[in-house]
Amino acid sequence: MRLGEDIIPHIKDVLQTQDPQWEYFILVGLIDRLPVSHPSMLQTDLVRILESPTHDEILEELDEVIVELLEKMKGDQREVSGDGSLHT
Repeated sequence: MRLGEDIIPHIKDVLQTQDPQWEYFILVGLIDRLPVSHPSMLQTDLVRILESPTHDEILEELDEVIVELLEKMKGDQREVSGDGSLHT
């Protein structure tokens, strides 16, 4: 399944719902499948959860999921060369 930029606003909506279970499943099931450049469009929402999580987001351990996701994003970005090709 190819996911484009048009899904980003919908993901942002979910990350602002205060429903940590839904947020968790979006983070582990969908964001991880986005093209390398797309998760950076969610940076504001991800940073908000890291820096000011709700009580329920803490219980759901969303901060740990986001840290892992950000580390993976950094690694993926390093693999993309200047011509846009992915080196494996």
